Amino acid sequence: MESEEVAEAFDELHKSGKVKYFGVSNLVPMQIELLKKYVKQPLVINQVQLSLEQSQLIDQALYMNNKTTEFSINRDGNALDYCRLNDITIQAWSPLQVGMFGGTFIDNPDFPELNKVLGELADREGVSKAAVAIAWILRHPAKMQAIIGTMNPEHIKDVCTATDVKLSHHDWYELYLAAGKFLP
Repeated sequence: MESEEVAEAFDELHKSGKVKYFGVSNLVPMQIELLKKYVKQPLVINQVQLSLEQSQLIDQALYMNNKTTEFSINRDGNALDYCRLNDITIQAWSPLQVGMFGGTFIDNPDFPELNKVLGELADREGVSKAAVAIAWILRHPAKMQAIIGTMNPEHIKDVCTATDVKLSHHDWYELYLAAGKFLP
């Protein structure tokens, strides 16, 4: 990116009243710092891919110093902690996806344990598996937001019930483990 050009665009959008808040997508901390050097407006959002299946943002901190797993590799420069320290809200995109183009993990036969636990918690809470998966993101202490990416009004209503789901720490870690992770 050319930070100076981005700053000019932000200034124009802000002055015209078209944009009130500004954010970025998929930037690591040093890229955000570079942009902040030129941009006058506070950066309040960083959109990153995050789901039960795509949880690298969380994984690397849990597996720190563990050379026996790929989960320990720091691919994002500690973006989660950086954003929390700098009051930048994480917005999780593709919160139900497998990878970039693998479809959803909901009712996917490749994720039987995850769907079992999602189903148990969904039954307990009286919501869908998708709502529980979104609740897992919302339960994180970083106060994240989820971008559900749909134009289907029924899916929107369904997933909005995630805010009613009460996951305990145990529930959160049970989902994490069911997604194929382990705890060191």
